[in-house]
Amino acid sequence: MKRARNITAGVLNFIGGIPDIIMKNAPWPKKLNLIPYDEYLSNLNFYSPENWVEKHKSFLKLPNDAPTFSEFNRTGYFDGHELVFKYPSRYEVQNPALKNDFYRYRSNLTAYLHLWRHDQSANRPLVLCLHGFLMGDPERAKIMFKIARLFRMGVDVALYTQPHHWKRSKSIYAQHLLNPENVPLTIETFGQNIHDLHSAVLLLKNIGYERVGIIGASLGGFTSALYATFKAPVDFMFMVVPALDFSYYLSPKRGKFTFEADEKIISKTKEALNLISPVKYDAGFDVQKICVVIHTGDRLAESKAAQEWIRRWSIPHHVEVVGGHWLYFDRNVRGRTWYEWLKKMGYLPSSA
Repeated sequence: MKRARNITAGVLNFIGGIPDIIMKNAPWPKKLNLIPYDEYLSNLNFYSPENWVEKHKSFLKLPNDAPTFSEFNRTGYFDGHELVFKYPSRYEVQNPALKNDFYRYRSNLTAYLHLWRHDQSANRPLVLCLHGFLMGDPERAKIMFKIARLFRMGVDVALYTQPHHWKRSKSIYAQHLLNPENVPLTIETFGQNIHDLHSAVLLLKNIGYERVGIIGASLGGFTSALYATFKAPVDFMFMVVPALDFSYYLSPKRGKFTFEADEKIISKTKEALNLISPVKYDAGFDVQKICVVIHTGDRLAESKAAQEWIRRWSIPHHVEVVGGHWLYFDRNVRGRTWYEWLKKMGYLPSSA
């Protein structure tokens, strides 16, 4: 019987992984890095482990204070309001050689936080959502995180916009977050991401929210996991299909440079990416307050990386669902796990 179940799960994982493989191998618009070999290698060397005595404390930085912010938009939402705040990204590029590359994306220097709020008080618990890759449009987020349902259950909800998404990008058809032709720039952008996320949490705390929990999906799961390497001031983190290994997408590829990527470039790229890999760090956040849902046939955000991370951190609360990143089965398991987790954390009444 167990063998039959394993065979069935294997078949369903294979089927569920087909859309992932198609998407994984979809052609991206070609971008060519024109800088010479020695300069690119020097940029990679900046992020080598030997250059960071305490790499976590040295490279990944969090702001100390809430950002100044302004209200960007306000509309009615059920019996409350949907507000959009904007605030400056205060992240400072650490590699001087990349300042021009980083700051030329002017739209990315302003961060956004959506807030679906019942009233002016902040006594309600709040769920902060972290969207997936290319999924930063608020209308998509409303569907993905079932924000209307959470709102009707009495919870306030917020959405943090990750770098190079929504209004942080000039075009929805171009992505500048994952750059295989410029991995150093990608590393700086993930440093910015954690910095801006913490600003969003401090902003929510500043306007009165004492109870904030995080749910992150795919890229948002990665961001949550990286944030969990700190003693983040939130009640919990719930991660769905966290994408914890970007090495496939960021490996040096033919046609991305004016030179041939040799073994030195390849090995230095792997070393540099360790600087932003949650798997390479210890937990700073209480693992008892982390819950993870993975899809065992996931080929887009490889489930093996998530399983390794769960084992390394000894995360007790985790659920495996059969299927791929987008096409998965036992669909009620995810939702049931999420809402039961909210009850366990005291965000929903046990009768909900």
